[in-house]
Amino acid sequence: MTGAQKQARAVVVGMVVFHLGCLGAFWTGVSPAALIAALVFYLIRGFGVTAGYHRLLAHRSFRAGRPVRFLLALAGSLATQGGPLWWVAHHRSHHRYTETERDIHSPRTQGFWRSHMGWMLSAESFRENGANARDLYRVPELKFLQQHYAWIVVGQGVAIYALGAGLGALGVETTGAQMLVWAYFIATVALWHATFMVNSVCHLWGSRPFDAEDSSTNHWLVAILALGEGWHNNHHKFAYSARHGLEWWQFDLTWVLLRGMEKLGLVSELRLPRPRMLERARAAAPG
Repeated sequence: MTGAQKQARAVVVGMVVFHLGCLGAFWTGVSPAALIAALVFYLIRGFGVTAGYHRLLAHRSFRAGRPVRFLLALAGSLATQGGPLWWVAHHRSHHRYTETERDIHSPRTQGFWRSHMGWMLSAESFRENGANARDLYRVPELKFLQQHYAWIVVGQGVAIYALGAGLGALGVETTGAQMLVWAYFIATVALWHATFMVNSVCHLWGSRPFDAEDSSTNHWLVAILALGEGWHNNHHKFAYSARHGLEWWQFDLTWVLLRGMEKLGLVSELRLPRPRMLERARAAAPG
């Protein structure tokens, strides 16, 4: 068995365990503390993926100092969607080979199931050599997160269980097992599918305000669940933009948080398409 096949088998086992772990809610029940923790972990880790992995590392849509960049990448690692170098390499390949046979999560060429999550269960997904992410391989802290990704995922579960147990000992209505189920298993699986829908749903259903030379779409529900990533047609047209919800009514939580971080001096140089470019793109839109 090759290394890629072993990694794919580990992912299959992990995904089965996490999905089955969600059923633990019937045993542990739920509490306000568990629900709050699940939402907080969903948002923190989701922001790590959208702002850290995607807009910062993959597209360089803004600038951040090394401490902030590390924390964003760490939050992305905690989302359990792969290490930063692997994730970025795959995403850059998606943009380069969109909807061709070399795009391994395109619903147009691979079908809905494979584009949604089946691609991550295949050995092919672990044959990505990272040639298009060499700029990140020179960053020691990002290499550290990639190399120790599995331990980060496991350590997070232990920490969440300890959080629940500690809160329970202080009189809060929760337990370690309950916190593990809601803040670890359920929050992670929910974020997985929200992220995966950007690959699957947002290349099949939704609106196409721009001619991005592919079938990428904007989908409002995915945009809400994936913190702004569902404005996918906008993104494919202006991949460098730190803001995906380009219209005033297109809510983009990641952009709102990035603007807040900019005001605090934590990030800078948020890139946006120029008004004239937007006007030209709208004028050339299909239909």
